[in-house]
Amino acid sequence: MQTDLEPASPQSSSMHLDQSLSSSIDSLDSQDTVIIEEGPDSKRMKLDDEAKKLVQSVLVKKPGGESIINEYNRTKALKDETRRKMVNILAADMTEKNGGSPPRLVKEKYARGIVALFPYLSDPYSKNGFEHYYDGESGTGYLAWRIKTIQRNLAKERRGSFEGQVSYAERGSGGPTVARHSKFTPEIVLSEDECKEAIAFMNHSADEDAIKKKMKLTFDYRRKMVLDPMQSSDLLTIFPRFKDIKGLIEQDFVLMFGEGVSGKLLEKWTTAFKKKVIQQCKTSCKQRFTGTFASSRISS
Repeated sequence: MQTDLEPASPQSSSMHLDQSLSSSIDSLDSQDTVIIEEGPDSKRMKLDDEAKKLVQSVLVKKPGGESIINEYNRTKALKDETRRKMVNILAADMTEKNGGSPPRLVKEKYARGIVALFPYLSDPYSKNGFEHYYDGESGTGYLAWRIKTIQRNLAKERRGSFEGQVSYAERGSGGPTVARHSKFTPEIVLSEDECKEAIAFMNHSADEDAIKKKMKLTFDYRRKMVLDPMQSSDLLTIFPRFKDIKGLIEQDFVLMFGEGVSGKLLEKWTTAFKKKVIQQCKTSCKQRFTGTFASSRISS
């Protein structure tokens, strides 16, 4: 007598398993696509990478930015002076792109980018590691304080403009040809022949660090050229490395006026100077063209 509880054959068990798998796959195919969400760590890595690229691109493009990166790569730290310079560059870029009051998320992105690019500058005792550059909860940090300084200076400029400024003639003439006392005191004073030797070396050297040192040593020689109407137009001919080595113009400016004035120029460049410089260049070019055209008409 055959019972209903007789065990199934191996072949029938296998067929049943295949059918079950097939029906499961079909049911998955008929449902909506399953979306795998990013975890917190993945999101943070993405934010860090975007912020790092932002800060790096700003420093590479701005004068003096590469020297900040180089100092960190050498020492895994930044001197206070260098850190202030970095903050000035980033705050100026932030306000240039986002106005005088950048949103909180923008400030956080720049702060995040600093510690993502320079990990040893991170604060291990804070929540995200970048709160000493910008803390959104309290509105404090190096970037926040610098932006407040920029805002105060802009407010002063607007008040001064509204109240009326002293005319250019009353203030006296300015510009690069005005004799000023520079902030730089060279350790070694070169003779004229030594300056010419240094110039010859710079024009044929590929060592940028050595060129920057020679440019410092020849600063006074170059300054005399600027003050001499007969020589000032030859400056870029005598010192052509201004054209292909980043940071040389900034170095001369700092030697002339000091770090404090250099930082203020960077801070006010977009709001106070950029348009004026462009307009002055356009006016000078137009006047030069008009003068050349008039001379050619007279001579013909």
